[in-house]
Amino acid sequence: MPKAARKKGESGFYHVVPKGIADMILFEDDGDRSLYLKWLREAKDEAGIMVHAYCLMSNHVHLVLEDRDDHMAEALKYVHERYGAYYAEQVGRRGGIFRRPFWSEPIESDEHLLCAVRYVHANPTAAGICPAAAYEWSSAKDYLGRSGGLTDSELVLDMCGGRDGFVSFSRASNMTAWAFPGSRLRSHLTDEEALRMAKEIVGEEKLQGFASLSGAERGDVVVLLKSRGFQTNQIARMVGMSESYVRKASVCG
Repeated sequence: MPKAARKKGESGFYHVVPKGIADMILFEDDGDRSLYLKWLREAKDEAGIMVHAYCLMSNHVHLVLEDRDDHMAEALKYVHERYGAYYAEQVGRRGGIFRRPFWSEPIESDEHLLCAVRYVHANPTAAGICPAAAYEWSSAKDYLGRSGGLTDSELVLDMCGGRDGFVSFSRASNMTAWAFPGSRLRSHLTDEEALRMAKEIVGEEKLQGFASLSGAERGDVVVLLKSRGFQTNQIARMVGMSESYVRKASVCG
């Protein structure tokens, strides 16, 4: 069956999540990460795209890209073919290492753009690695003036009112670790990753004791998780209920 065409946005902005096949590790050391960013910089310059944010995690990458002329796919193909060949040789693997097609979602508002950038930078914090500002392999350091050369930070900094405004916005906790409302971002997560984030949102006790909650409390949990971008089938697996029950609970919550 042919794959569905990638959804294109009118704004030209996208949140993109390249991920390893079967959630395989993509980066073994800092040398690997440096090479990925080197090829990303080359692809950006060649294709004329803009990189507003990035974050390299162990088995996936987050990117916020601006692609006015529809060159994003060819730019990422350039990066992933080169990095994939290099990494496959390093680990003795044959074939590609990135999922195809890569996950992407159009960004169609200023609010969504700001929240996407904040979400990307918050990944190391959400994963328990370190505070966003201390993570070496994301564009957060570029926004804080500690590096440069890859990230096109001017637009977001201007929208935030400068570096101090960006820092203040990034510290806001109401959405930092979660997707923009209405986003389908959660669809790229493994069940383990989704469960970890869900525990941050509703609390571990409520998730583990979901069956013992009242009907209204169950509905509140489901509605909150859905508002943060989790899909019905993900929530059903988290709470040990059927998808039909989760759909009903979201209506009654």
